[in-house]
Order: sequence, then structure tokens, then C-alpha cells
Amino acid sequence: MQNFDQLKDLLASPKRIVITSHANPDGDALGSSLGMYHYLKKQGHRITVIMPTEMPDFLCWMKDFDQVLVYENTRTFSTKIVKEAEIIFALDYNSISRIENMSSLVANSTAYKVMIDHHMYPEDFCQSVLSDTSASSTCQLVYEFIELMGDVNELNVDILNALYVGILTDTGGFRYATSARLFRIVASMLEFGIDNNKLSDLVFNSYTVKSFNLLAHCISDCLEIIEDCNTGIVAVSQADHKRFNIQRGDLEGVVNFILKIQKIRCAVLITERREIVKLSMRSKGDFSVQKICSTYFNGGGHKNASGGAIKKPFKEVIKIFKDVINNEYKDELTKKLMVEL
Repeated sequence: MQNFDQLKDLLASPKRIVITSHANPDGDALGSSLGMYHYLKKQGHRITVIMPTEMPDFLCWMKDFDQVLVYENTRTFSTKIVKEAEIIFALDYNSISRIENMSSLVANSTAYKVMIDHHMYPEDFCQSVLSDTSASSTCQLVYEFIELMGDVNELNVDILNALYVGILTDTGGFRYATSARLFRIVASMLEFGIDNNKLSDLVFNSYTVKSFNLLAHCISDCLEIIEDCNTGIVAVSQADHKRFNIQRGDLEGVVNFILKIQKIRCAVLITERREIVKLSMRSKGDFSVQKICSTYFNGGGHKNASGGAIKKPFKEVIKIFKDVINNEYKDELTKKLMVEL
């Protein structure tokens, strides 16, 4: 970890610390933030977790979920907290633009900044950096950070439950981005006594009737298969948002359902927002959606899980994606299928 000794010296005495993560936080963003929150709080620091935007309701059961500030709803108070911070943690994001309206506030802060993240191409805005694209999740890296600190004996159920959530969600229940190192970490968590069955049930079996109806609509009415490219698209319009009263987190996991189709190697969820169109992409095998997101949709992420956004009309974005797949990646997608089968 870059400048680890310097950071460890700073953490040797109580500090005012702010933990941040990316807009539209997912399980890894929230899990790493709350895991770090519980760990640093136990060390005697004064901790505030601030998310740029609303958090997903399906994770509201997590301990101290209600203690997290949402910047867009508490702008004056959150700004005061950030300005008073001595250390700011940037968890699960590699670019300061990913915290949206908080970007300039954090960038201009004189606090010592720490990045812990597993996305590609980290920007240079932190003094201390733990960046590893081979890690399954930022939650895995927070666990490894606690190991580096020599504080494995400080781990407790609150810390481990939070970190396990991020590992579960970012690996899709251990279906991808796994490694021997990850399973050794998970084994130690289970030995400590966390309840895998309970946590898996809370994470993956938390659909409301509304969200289940929305999933059914996405599959039956919005799904388009590009057969000769082994690609699936779910496009959710503003009209769909109004019809189903879609809130943050309601579309969580939809893109993963597309990959359940046997021949599909590339899946995308395209959602029309008021001022922007967002894309969430997933893939199987060696096919990289990260390259597509970074090249065409101002985004990035991992080889098999990436996202992006673009300020163009909804239907035009769908056409752009189809053209990119057909013109640039058709041969790769079909060749990969033939090799893997």
C-alpha cells in the first residue's frame, strides 16, 4: 500500500474521519464503507459515512445503515463534516467524478486522503492508495487493509457482516471474480462465526412484490437478444420509471439475469434517466465489457462488470451499443462461444 506507514502513524491517535463511496452505492460500496466504519470506530476515531446519493433499500437491514448521511439530502451538514475531517477514505471508486456533487468538496479538502479500490486506472487524488484490480471487491481489500494494520484480532461480527455483503454482491454469490486468496478470507470469516445462509438470504432473496414485478417486466417486455452476437439488452425507459415508480436499487441485479441465458456472453442494462442514459454491463469468460464502457460510454470498471453513462437520447444510445457490438465485437463474441463450448 502506497504510504502505508504514514497512514498508520496518522491512525495511531483519534482522528475525525469521513468515509465516502461512489454515487448510486451498491453492496460493495456500502459494505466496504460500513465495514471500515465499524473497524475505525472500534479504534476510537470519530467516523462519519457520507454517500453522494440515496442508498439501495434492499440493504437497509445492515447495521448502522441509518447512520449514513446522504449528501444530496444533507448538503449543509455534510459539507461541514467534510471540511472538519482530518482523513477522508475513498472506497470503491477510482475517479473523484464518481462521487458526483461531492467531487469539488472532497477535492478541495485539506484532509489526508486514502483510496482503497479494485477498479482499473485509479486517478491520483489520494496520498495513500491500496489499489488491486485482481481483488474480488473493495470489501476484500478492506479486510486486507485491516490485516496490514495488524488488527485481525480487532475483527468482529459487525465488521465481517458488512464486508461479506460486498464480497457476496460483487462476486454474484461467488460466481465470478473469485480467487484462492478470496476463499481463504471467506473461510476465516466463517470460522469467526458469520452466518453465510442468513446473509445470502438477506442479500439475494430480498425482492419486494414491486421489484419482482419490475424484474418480470424487464425480462418479458424489455429484453432483446442479438442472436448472432450472443448479446442481451434490457432497455428501461423513463416511461417504465414512471409506471413502476423505480427508485434507486430497484434494478439491482437485473443485468445478471440476462447472463443466465446459456449462449449470452455480453449483457447490458440501459436505463433512461432525466438528463442522462446509464449502462450497466456484464460478460462471461474473457470478453471485456470494461473496454466498451471506457471507449464509448465514459465509464469503466472490471473486465466482466462495468458501467458507463452518456448524454444522448435513449434510442440513440441503444443504437450506438448495437452498432459497437455488431461492428467491433461480433467476431470476438462468436469466437469465444465456439472456443468455450
